[in-house]
Amino acid sequence: MPFELINDVSLHYEKAGSGEAIVLLHGYTGSTRDWAYQVALLSSEYRVIALDHRGHGMSSDPHDEEDYSIPISSGDVYGLLRLLGIDRCCLMGHSMGGFVALQFALDHPDMVKALVLVDTSSGTFDVAPGYPELRAKLDELAREEGIEAAFEYDATHNPIRIERFRRHPEWREIARQKALGTSVDGYIYVARSFGKWQPVTDRLGEIQVPVLIFRGDEDTPFVSASETLRESITGAELVVVPGAGHSPHEESPGIFNEKLASFLEAVYRK
Repeated sequence: MPFELINDVSLHYEKAGSGEAIVLLHGYTGSTRDWAYQVALLSSEYRVIALDHRGHGMSSDPHDEEDYSIPISSGDVYGLLRLLGIDRCCLMGHSMGGFVALQFALDHPDMVKALVLVDTSSGTFDVAPGYPELRAKLDELAREEGIEAAFEYDATHNPIRIERFRRHPEWREIARQKALGTSVDGYIYVARSFGKWQPVTDRLGEIQVPVLIFRGDEDTPFVSASETLRESITGAELVVVPGAGHSPHEESPGIFNEKLASFLEAVYRK
């Protein structure tokens, strides 16, 4: 369980395998464990690095709101890669991790060999009516009663959560455990950072590396965002994973990994 002090934050990461570097960036309330199916696949041929973002998993959690932003997280990734001696990599980011991957690709284009973007966007995505009020309530509950209380309220009042758990009840406990692995400050301040992120949609044309985009076909809030990525990045391919929601890499790893392996083989000409 290696840790490194990057930008005054203790960041936990996992590493496996050797060869060309593949760097995995999880989504909001996620952790390195979200990539278990991909690490098992990739580590036989590649050097795989999976990071816990600040406020998540086993990484430490700053207590000031200004210490959380997408550019700051991009800087965390940069610092870790420099420390590990990685000059170029394929970045794979899910949801929030996709925001960070896009920011990093624009901040440090020479360090990116390819991008894999999973159920993410370049700055905006669809939310249910009344979401700002719901989010304020979740933050209040997290601070006053803890993450579990916030999760339970979200699970019973968020239309997207309600529908998701109705279709796939087994994912309720998985989502709960993910939330419990997130610090209170991370839960509140990382969510707030999304609205403060300057969208990068107008800069997507700058990305000139191979890009593979995934979206679960049940992840309706990210339909238009995924199409924007596909249309705006030259040569980008979009894969819609049937029967999957917001996390196709965990929900349908067979389909996901098959497409991912083919993409990486083409990128690295194995």
